[in-house]
Amino acid sequence: MTSSKSKSVNTPLELERKVLELSTLNEVAGALNSSLDLEITLRTILKILHKRMGMERGTIALVSPPGDAISIRATYGLDPEAEKRGSYKIGEGITGRVVKAGEPIIVPNVGSNPLFLNRTRSRANIKKSNISFICVPIKVGSRTVGTLSADRLFQENISLDEDVRLLATISSFIAQSVKLVQS
Repeated sequence: MTSSKSKSVNTPLELERKVLELSTLNEVAGALNSSLDLEITLRTILKILHKRMGMERGTIALVSPPGDAISIRATYGLDPEAEKRGSYKIGEGITGRVVKAGEPIIVPNVGSNPLFLNRTRSRANIKKSNISFICVPIKVGSRTVGTLSADRLFQENISLDEDVRLLATISSFIAQSVKLVQS
């Protein structure tokens, strides 16, 4: 009697995605080791996500002491004025909810979700029905210290769940850098 085990066969597109993710993670790891300046490192990571993965308007927001507010600390694809507007209370909007719950949130269509505040106003001249927003927590142990988020233009061949997995991995790298700076 033969046993039939189902094998996971990756399509060329899936293999290409995995290679792209691995090279992105490698480049992010290099960025983390290249500078002791947290702001420079965070901006470099967001630039890598844009360049390699096509993620737009990336932000990294950190919880400000004493822990009641969240402020954007680094962006890619936003102007300085938009960055300054990126401040949230714990539980407010998507970013605040991710910090409060410590869990990722995907907004498949920012134009139809009332929780998406667009506080930075960086999407004013863009057709919002084509934009998805992904926000993952940055956690040090069980404590959420911030968020990593990015816009993704909706495409049938891109899995937002795969993007969440990648961003969650990168956020764990970021958490170690934040921990070192806050120590």
